[in-house]
This record gives sequence, structure tokens and C-alpha cells, in this order.
Amino acid sequence: MSALLLLVVVLGILGVGVAVGLSRRKRNPLTNPAFVTEWEQRMRALEASLGWQFVGPDQGFQERVPQIGRMLEADRSRVKFQLVGQWRGVPVLAVEVLLRTDNVVTVEYRTYSVVVVPRPMPGPWVLVSPRTDSVWGLFEQFVTTGDPVFDGRYEVRRKNPAFASALLGSGLAQALLHDPRAQGVALDFDEHNLAAAVPGGLLQVPLGQLADLLLDVAGRVPWQALPRG
Repeated sequence: MSALLLLVVVLGILGVGVAVGLSRRKRNPLTNPAFVTEWEQRMRALEASLGWQFVGPDQGFQERVPQIGRMLEADRSRVKFQLVGQWRGVPVLAVEVLLRTDNVVTVEYRTYSVVVVPRPMPGPWVLVSPRTDSVWGLFEQFVTTGDPVFDGRYEVRRKNPAFASALLGSGLAQALLHDPRAQGVALDFDEHNLAAAVPGGLLQVPLGQLADLLLDVAGRVPWQALPRG
């Protein structure tokens, strides 16, 4: 009789353990899709659609594109999310960051997504940004190119005037004017990488389209013919 009672007690304990385990499994967002947040679902869909992966460790965004990186004012907490992967056989980094708007009265921030690819040839820095986007006003004064249509849409900031003139005069300026993918996008020709930045979070902007734009720009620029230094 005592043996039977002991068996019943043991079975009861095992039953409770199984029930608790199943209950926890149902609540675990990694094992039960019903408890996955909408953001996680969209993130996973984005990973699947691009073949890229969200990562936690710092990918060195500020070092890869130091001109945009310095806009973070050494505050790495303003790098919110990162994706790494390949696009058309080229390594890609996509980062969601908070950039300070050009506001001298109050400090306000705006979310941007930046896609980064390697630059085919190192060289001087050039930034081409939409005139309507005040966030880039934190940089030094822009210069005009002499093309009224291009200057009406973009601002150009550069380190080397000869390089910037040759870069835009290679047909790039006209290509950007006629490429709908370039609307509202800032292009950063940093010393070793190319970056495209646009307002909005990683889940809101067309990351693949931005990567295509960067790679097409990289492929059309006659890097060998441009001035050095």
C-alpha cells in the first residue's frame, strides 16, 4: 500500500513538472509564435527577405564612416540596430542611428538608416545630401556645383575640390538627378567606404534598394581617372 502511495506521489510530481514546462514553452517567444512581438516578426521577415542578420556586437560603424560617425558625438548608444550580410557579392552593413537635427535652440534627434559598402578605391571625402534635410547642416558650409538643377536638389560638401568636381562631372550628378532611388538619400563618399543615409528605421526603409543604389554608383564612377589626395 505504501509503495502504491509513493508511486502516485512520484507520478504527481512528474505531472506537475511536465505541466510547468509546457506552460513555459507556450510563453517563450522563441518557441511559440503567438508570443513573438510584431517588431520581432517584422525583423525576422526582413532578415529572410535580404539574407542579412541582426547582430548585437559593435560592427565599427563610426570607424567605417567617420564623417557620419562623428555626428553621433562619441555616443555609441545612438547606434540602435545593426544588420550584416552580403548584397550582390559585396559585404554590407546596415545601421539604425539617431542623428541630432540642426537645431541650436533645443537638442532633437531623428532616426536614420545607413547602408554601408566598401569603396572600390580609397580617396577624399565627399558628401552629397538633399537640400531639404537639415540634419546635414551640422557639417561645414556646402558648395555649389554650377548646375542649377543639381544645386536646387543637393548640397555638396567636400575635402578636395578637384576630386569632388571630377566625381560629380563623371556623370554621377546627372545619374542621381534621374534615379528615383536617390530621392531623399544622402550619399557619403567616405575615405574607405560608401554610405547611403535616409530618414526612417531599418524596418521602414528599402534597404535592398539603397544597397543597389550604392553598388550601382560604385560601378559607374571611373575611380582610376579621378584625382588622388
